[in-house]
Amino acid sequence: MKRNWELVRKILAQIEELNSSERSLEPTALEGYSSGVVSYHMSLLKGAGLIEATCFQPLSGELECIATSLTWDGHEFLDKIRSDTTWGKIKSLAKTKGLDLSIDVIKSAATAVIGNAFQ
Repeated sequence: MKRNWELVRKILAQIEELNSSERSLEPTALEGYSSGVVSYHMSLLKGAGLIEATCFQPLSGELECIATSLTWDGHEFLDKIRSDTTWGKIKSLAKTKGLDLSIDVIKSAATAVIGNAFQ
């Protein structure tokens, strides 16, 4: 399965929006995506240290993850990619440099884009 950065942004934003009555984000909460795809991306985000989540895979079924919160790094990462304008510039810069999107590339590109905003 391919990583979908637009879905990553949506998951992070949805988790950030959780309030005291909503204690978790279910994989069925994102319209237009199957729960398996969302769970896969939640699992990736958990592995990257960006979210807190519980993931499990029944013997006869697909992976299911339930996210409960962003980590400090998750908040920091979301802050870098939240703005559609900044996100577009990050993707454009990576493409111009011939780089595939990864967390490290996004962080570096975001630093460059944000740095240019102050010049």
